[in-house]
Amino acid sequence: MADDATMTLSAVILPTEIAHTLGSLTMAYAPADANDKWFYSLVNVTASSGDLIAGNFLCDSAGVAVGSSNPAIRDASDLVRFLFIKNTGTTDGSSSTTRSVYVCFDGGTAAYNTGDVLEIGAGESWYGKPTNALVGNIHAVTGNRYGASAGSGNIQCIVAAVIDDS
Repeated sequence: MADDATMTLSAVILPTEIAHTLGSLTMAYAPADANDKWFYSLVNVTASSGDLIAGNFLCDSAGVAVGSSNPAIRDASDLVRFLFIKNTGTTDGSSSTTRSVYVCFDGGTAAYNTGDVLEIGAGESWYGKPTNALVGNIHAVTGNRYGASAGSGNIQCIVAAVIDDS
């Protein structure tokens, strides 16, 4: 349970005249086995499509020996079981931006002007439990809101994931 990913939120949907609040909405992912490992990083998404997830897993309860580092994500075919992305609305943690991040899950080039990408606006978050998303197929790029034009520079995102490292 300590390694589970859980999200709780409320949502207001529909136009103001008929708005409805949905409360205590929950989502959880419990790691299936010891191969499910956490990844966390501050990722600077650029104006060129690239991998969203790269680097090392977080340390597990076994710890890491002195002089060693956390295990690396080595296989682009590892499955992402839970994914959380937060567009911080900054370029570097302090300089604000209104640009969006566009994410694709099919291994293609992430682009601001295609219909098959997920847009995460400044200050927004997205999370989900993808069924067959491979680490190497999740790409991201910057762009202006609502796919109006290509982005420039970085957008800093918080990325957390549970990855099946089998």
